[in-house]
Amino acid sequence: MTSTIRTIFILIPALALTACAVPKVSEPETVAVRATSLNPSYSSVNAQILSDAGKIDSSFTASLAPGVGIQTLTRLQSSYTQQVGEDSLRLGDTVSSVGMWGTSVRYGGMQFGTRSETRADVIASNRMATAGMAVLPTVADALFASASDADTSLSQRNLSVARSLPAGGQSWNLAVQDALGHSQSIAAPMIARTRLVEEGCSDFSVGFGKVREDYALTSNAYGPMFANTTVACGAPLGFTIEGHGEYLADEVTALGFGVARQFGSLGTASVAFAQSNDVSGATGWMSKIGFDHSNSMFNLMVRSRFQSREFRDIGSMDVTDRIMQRDLASVGVNVSETASLSVAYATQTTWARERTNLIAVKQSMGVGRGTMSMSAGHSLEDNFGSSVFISYQRPFGGIKPWSRRVADEIEELDLHLPQAIGQSVEN
Repeated sequence: MTSTIRTIFILIPALALTACAVPKVSEPETVAVRATSLNPSYSSVNAQILSDAGKIDSSFTASLAPGVGIQTLTRLQSSYTQQVGEDSLRLGDTVSSVGMWGTSVRYGGMQFGTRSETRADVIASNRMATAGMAVLPTVADALFASASDADTSLSQRNLSVARSLPAGGQSWNLAVQDALGHSQSIAAPMIARTRLVEEGCSDFSVGFGKVREDYALTSNAYGPMFANTTVACGAPLGFTIEGHGEYLADEVTALGFGVARQFGSLGTASVAFAQSNDVSGATGWMSKIGFDHSNSMFNLMVRSRFQSREFRDIGSMDVTDRIMQRDLASVGVNVSETASLSVAYATQTTWARERTNLIAVKQSMGVGRGTMSMSAGHSLEDNFGSSVFISYQRPFGGIKPWSRRVADEIEELDLHLPQAIGQSVEN
């Protein structure tokens, strides 16, 4: 019975797509080549062919060191994207969608729908080499991994976070080191805002194919069959109802739903629930609750996650000590027109009773024609300490940095872990 359900879960999206008429591709109009990184030891190049009907996209890395040769060329991703009305059809390499819960995975195959971007808190750099299955971590995953020596989803893929650096707006600027030892600065928020949709079920993404393995380490390594579906519908009374499912052949199946609603000026509340079944027959559950509030004086974002010991998702299948509870909170206060104060707190407890607590405070104010910022981070664990970072930014131009500031903007903060001080970041 379980095998039949899995087969239906994969085949229904494919059968539905056979009814879609793909318009004839017109002649190419633009060819664009861009080097995102260029140095003798590691270079990344992206090439695109653009037209009114679609886009061909390909990227690769190579070493330009003398005497190395073309054998160092590694394909990152190749895809063809076609617009079908308001929807997008992507063939080739892509990233799976997630909603209020779920795991983003790189895979090769087909993706169809309106959701073409990953959730804001997912670290989706296309140059980040990962060992094993190409699972994309979140900013929260990276922060907890940087403050713990335990077995994590990042360590399973030879990823590490060297340090976090200050960033404007709602972003954390992380220095992530990949499986090749290359470091890059990645900015993303710790908490993604709750997504609300209008009435109807026009917000969706359906995909299936084979999951990527050893991404950026080898050119054409693909693993087991993978399927992913996310559908968000706007229901009466202002509710957004979301369904999400993930399937990895001979490993795990997870299905769940989420509900969100904005309650006037009070804020937006959300709740999600999911159930997983792995290859051994074990069944687990996971639940998430969240709340967002925003006004001209302050912003508040809170997320809490609870799960059973048996819950499995694609990103934690190989982790021995899984999450039991994770809480994230961020508060930003506009003290004046040119000053703001932010506080961020993150705590996590695993089923082995390993507890991690991180707290940070950041204050920014306009000083002259520039901006002075001070960040103070502290880990409540015995083997980590505190740190302070002070910076001053001044533009070379006629625009004052605070003249474009949005009044209700939160500035999330950065935790500068003491063991990372002095490490360098490659660009």
